[in-house]
Amino acid sequence: MQKARRRKPGRARLYVIALVVCAMYLVPMLYVVGVSLGGPTASGGALFSDGVHPENFLNAFQSADFALYFANSTIVTVVSSACQVALSCMAGYALARINFRGRGLVMGGLIALLVVPPEVIMVPLFIILTKFPLLGGNDILGAGGGGLLNTYFGLMVPHLASALGVFLMRQFYIDLPDELGQAARLDGAGEFRIFWQVYTPLAFPAVAVVAVLAFQGAWNDFLWPLIMTRSNDMQTLQLGLTVFFQQDSTQWNLLMAAVLIISIPVVVLFLFGQRYFQSGIVAGSDK
Repeated sequence: MQKARRRKPGRARLYVIALVVCAMYLVPMLYVVGVSLGGPTASGGALFSDGVHPENFLNAFQSADFALYFANSTIVTVVSSACQVALSCMAGYALARINFRGRGLVMGGLIALLVVPPEVIMVPLFIILTKFPLLGGNDILGAGGGGLLNTYFGLMVPHLASALGVFLMRQFYIDLPDELGQAARLDGAGEFRIFWQVYTPLAFPAVAVVAVLAFQGAWNDFLWPLIMTRSNDMQTLQLGLTVFFQQDSTQWNLLMAAVLIISIPVVVLFLFGQRYFQSGIVAGSDK
């Protein structure tokens, strides 16, 4: 009884801390919802002083070429996420299951890449893509044109592969039983078939984690599309938000409505993959 009584104050403190952390995340989101439903002056102290305006969402969607921006973001995000998941699975399997010379060196380089901020490689990557030979009007020496500037592939390049995705898949594959692969080899299965039909289905929680992270990273990216696009027809949704920033004023209600609209795909993806996402994170941390 005394131990149970001693635990209650500690547990209560944990609940209080959890509530404070939840409030830190929920209050800003609730404020965004309030501003999105308010009038032109909704960013002030009184959110609903002008009444509730659900039409802000339709007005925000019609204020710019959001259908075009949505299509661009969808193409870039879906293709780059699929490539990142596929490359992460194959590279992670190779580092975990295939013995080859230099595997430790590759793994060390992969871990080193985890601490490199993406912004560090943006300028070199931009120069490489814009100077790519024989593309975008460039000659054999990479001069005379724009290379992969203002193209879908140029927007996808930073999201096609991820050191974190490879590391997560490697950590998951390495803990799966070796007997499964040995049994498949006795049945005549090749290495790719073992990877695709034996181990990868068991690694689906980790695949879901990589997919959600890849989708979120590509969908929410602002800086790279800002650098790589030169025309309105190649802009993504994140760049489309800038239409609400005017020289004299900012349409905060329409801006916040657009922010909520843009957030829907990521929220829906996480809700559908929440069970796999949580199990993949827990399994990866145990390994």
